[in-house]
Amino acid sequence: MNDLTSPVTMITDACHGDAAKAPDAPMTLALFDLDDTLLNGDITGLWSQWLIDLGWIEDGDAYRAAFAEHMAAYAAGTLDMEAHLALLLTPLAGRSEADVRQQVDAFLEAEVVPRLFPQGHERLAWHRDQGHRVVIISASPIHVVGPLAERLGADQALATALELDSRRRYTGKAEGIRTFQGGKLEALREWLAEHTPVESFGYSDSRNDLPLLEFVDRPFAINPDPTLDATARERGWPVQWWRQVD
Repeated sequence: MNDLTSPVTMITDACHGDAAKAPDAPMTLALFDLDDTLLNGDITGLWSQWLIDLGWIEDGDAYRAAFAEHMAAYAAGTLDMEAHLALLLTPLAGRSEADVRQQVDAFLEAEVVPRLFPQGHERLAWHRDQGHRVVIISASPIHVVGPLAERLGADQALATALELDSRRRYTGKAEGIRTFQGGKLEALREWLAEHTPVESFGYSDSRNDLPLLEFVDRPFAINPDPTLDATARERGWPVQWWRQVD
């Protein structure tokens, strides 16, 4: 298994499933994007508002305006991921891993869990019941993706790792593979060097995940953006619309 603090990408053993599933045993793999796929919204946008309310971001209006510009670029497939990570991670600089995790846990309970699509829960449960390996793979940073993957009962989370100093304080910088666009596939291939899938499923809403969806055996477009919707219909991929229940 890759080390949990791999410099290539962060892998969280959310369910400690490795004892039952040897790393080199054949498996069926289920890959889930997070934002607008399992979650009604963007986890980093929700987290940023949490930090504004907490006082870790002083100029909330300026931050929200910058974040909105980044999301427009993301939707267009032109996001500068380094600039985006700098925006997301600057509020963490100098803060301890323990303090951040405490806030993440409170944030997930209050703001994220209520926004998860029930259809996503059902699909995750189906894969687990089949004995499939469930992996959350997200462009969002590992400090929020990993703990949520634990709550979802996933086996692993693949997400952009964050740099910590010798005192376990965040530096405000990312490290390793940026799990965005082709970087998701790069991180997955790194992980697959020690795993052998016999079949793979992939779920995403975004044009930015086309490299990943083209790689898996059974791609699903979930709440797809217009570009992914058109591509999925052209190629005959299943298109599903997951919604929250009022």
